[in-house]
Amino acid sequence: MSLVEIYKLQNDASQKVIVTCKLADDSSVVCEGDQQFIESLVREGVRDYSSQSDLKKLFPKDGIRFLEQLKYNLKSGYLMASDIKES
Repeated sequence: MSLVEIYKLQNDASQKVIVTCKLADDSSVVCEGDQQFIESLVREGVRDYSSQSDLKKLFPKDGIRFLEQLKYNLKSGYLMASDIKES
């Protein structure tokens, strides 16, 4: 199963997994963890940096393409996404 973990920097400089997004059997993405963060992902989506169009957004329904783009959208000092992992 393909999954991406989203980490948040804690006050003690450690990283904590706040959300895990997994590829479901129907090829959509299901996320578990911080509900506010998940709702934001579902509502706002993430930018598709592989697209020529600046306006293209991906959402959990877009499956593996959504997972691939998380690491490019979440790469600040406080939030980051892992590469796709296989479990």
